[in-house]
Amino acid sequence: MEPLKFSPTYVHPIWAGDAIAKARGLPTDTEHNYGEAFDVSAHPDVCVTIANGPLAGMHLDDAISAHHDDIIGTLPDHDLIQITFMDARETLSIQVHPNEEQAQRLDGDHEKTESWYILHAEPGATLIGGSTTTDLDALRAAAADDSIGERFGKRIAVSEGDFVFVPAGTMHALGAGIFAVEVGSFGNRTYRMCDWGRGRELHVDKAFEVVNTESTATVRHFGSYGHDEAGDAALPRIREGVRCGLFVSNVIDIDKDYETEPGGVYHIITCVQGSCTVESPEGAVGLACTESALVPASAGRYTVRGTCRVLQSYHPR
Repeated sequence: MEPLKFSPTYVHPIWAGDAIAKARGLPTDTEHNYGEAFDVSAHPDVCVTIANGPLAGMHLDDAISAHHDDIIGTLPDHDLIQITFMDARETLSIQVHPNEEQAQRLDGDHEKTESWYILHAEPGATLIGGSTTTDLDALRAAAADDSIGERFGKRIAVSEGDFVFVPAGTMHALGAGIFAVEVGSFGNRTYRMCDWGRGRELHVDKAFEVVNTESTATVRHFGSYGHDEAGDAALPRIREGVRCGLFVSNVIDIDKDYETEPGGVYHIITCVQGSCTVESPEGAVGLACTESALVPASAGRYTVRGTCRVLQSYHPR
């Protein structure tokens, strides 16, 4: 089976900027900006559609049901990673996601652990990646007047090429002026603790059931394409961006080509600088910056060609 591209599912949240529209040549409309682009997802809430090959027009979840082993190998359906581009003109709500046990018990869903690779950050941009207090009573009081973010949000400065890991249970929010791609697990439950007075629905009871006030986001710094703090290094260069029990995502800088054998598991290639072609024995797809392709488990060896930086994401099992 050839590499698969998808027709994204777009969401228009009130905090959205126009970076996604500009990157993809979409209409810009400040009232309905494309704040989120779910590029790879088989979750019932945001399932994408296959855009190429014999399966074009099928929803990804239906394609997995019909061609499970070819697409994702022996993994369960809910081990498919999600890839989502996000552009924050304003800071997102202060929120928290459940782990597997909590998601199953509260909503019949799956764990949502996530990470953000920063494509662009305005000077001085920060995100929230934890709580400055472990006092739940103080947090509950702040939730009552929607001031958690201002009073207790742990601010983390970020810049282009940073990779931020946000475990389930961590209080967090993507900050204003940040354009990022989220690499995350299958689940899709978000519990808002604070929304900066916007008046949207909060999920305070569930949020306090799952929040871990001692959990914080961690950051690895990669800089822009070709950056190597240790000195010049030959390309392609592969560096681990994030690793957890639900996904791994490597940062790979390529000047000509990169070839690998994934060993019977699916890989997702996301282009975050430059452009590239993803080739397998069954076919090839081109990726512009901000586009992704899923290399099916059955594809065997594949090659990424171009002058580019890509994220290579896969399930560690």
